[in-house]
Amino acid sequence: MRYIIDTANREQIDEVLEMGIDGVTANPTMYYTNQEAFYPFIEHYAKKNLSFLSAEVMGSSITEMLEQAKKIRAIHSNIVIKINFSKEGLKVCSLLHKQGYRCAMTLLFTLPQVCAALQAGADYIFPFIGRNDEIGADGLSFIKNVQRMIDQKKYSTKVVAASIKNLHQLEELATMGVDYAAVPYALYMKSLEHSLTTSGAEKFKEDWEKLKEDQLI
Repeated sequence: MRYIIDTANREQIDEVLEMGIDGVTANPTMYYTNQEAFYPFIEHYAKKNLSFLSAEVMGSSITEMLEQAKKIRAIHSNIVIKINFSKEGLKVCSLLHKQGYRCAMTLLFTLPQVCAALQAGADYIFPFIGRNDEIGADGLSFIKNVQRMIDQKKYSTKVVAASIKNLHQLEELATMGVDYAAVPYALYMKSLEHSLTTSGAEKFKEDWEKLKEDQLI
């Protein structure tokens, strides 16, 4: 499972890119929260040749979404066009797929929605965990069933687990065979911490200093 950082905060993104993450995804709420202009943000990270960079189309009509997709593709042909799930979104995904665009379908909460996205030609799907839990569904079971179906049918579509809220969900995802986890910055940083890692590093440092004192280095 590979991490994609799920934020529009440039400081957070740049920090984790230095740590090996090479994928970025964000949504309009994140752009607004961080006061990031959409196209300059996409242009900036497109120059970094990441393995995954998504840009969301938010038009009120199919025509408008297709025009936005063309504008995004003009920035870089490898950018994944992210589409909110809807009847119109499925039409946009199908049309773009036939034109050779890489597309992702997001805001997926049920298996029938996933099936529709797959049939529309989505290269990536974003099934949601935490928000499913909030309405009484089992988000992790949903992801597990999505991945099982894709494996059974040998679809080439990649699963990007989204709406990840805690370490338990992140650890369970790592055992399910999903391709990507769209992980929030704070959760990613928390996942790197462990008391035994910290105490072990302190012990190694202490003994290293003793080696120097005894001239064993």
